[in-house]
Amino acid sequence: MALYVGMDVHRKRSQVAILDHRGEELLNRNVINDPAALLPILGKLPSGTPVAFEATYGWAWLVDLLSELELDPHLAHPKNCHLTCSGAWNNWPGRGRTTPAAHAANPSR
Repeated sequence: MALYVGMDVHRKRSQVAILDHRGEELLNRNVINDPAALLPILGKLPSGTPVAFEATYGWAWLVDLLSELELDPHLAHPKNCHLTCSGAWNNWPGRGRTTPAAHAANPSR
């Protein structure tokens, strides 16, 4: 089963969402930005799993962690994240109200 990960990365904490191949949320959790806190979540993922997040200031540590875990980081341009940030994505037909992290996982599919 293919998995897709989206992260809404902030300065101190991040929201992590994991979706299956049908787009169903398997996990949606808020964690501190510490590799030790992210390892129990990201360390269980199959090698090559795509992880999408907004490419804003301070993301290099995350790319290093994902690379060490053999995951596939996908940097989303901040301008392209506008729909998620504005909430417009939530109002598209067929979309439920979910977190920006879950939305970030959808484009990686």
